Amino acid sequence: MRKRKFSDEDLASIGGEPAVGEVWWCRGDSLRFADGGKVRPVLIVELTSTGAIVIPMTTRKPLSITAVAVGHQGGQSWLTSTEIAVPAVDLVSSLGRWNGFDAWCLTRR
Repeated sequence: MRKRKFSDEDLASIGGEPAVGEVWWCRGDSLRFADGGKVRPVLIVELTSTGAIVIPMTTRKPLSITAVAVGHQGGQSWLTSTEIAVPAVDLVSSLGRWNGFDAWCLTRR
């Protein structure tokens, strides 16, 4: 049996268990952006014992030619280059699995 990474309280507060490759809304306070508490989409790249490692996304396409677009239920966003650890309670709700996640993982390494 797989060990659960989130407490019952965490799961109740976020409406389900996050999975690697999913896009979730995340409270901005955890993401250390200048706009503070703005809720942002994030890509979950790893689960931890207290939450997840995520890559925040932006709605503005970065100037970089290698910018990666991510389609999700909320629209389209672009990956930033920063991985950040966030607590489970700051993951608000799921925007679904990113269909391009597996291919992106192969090119990322």
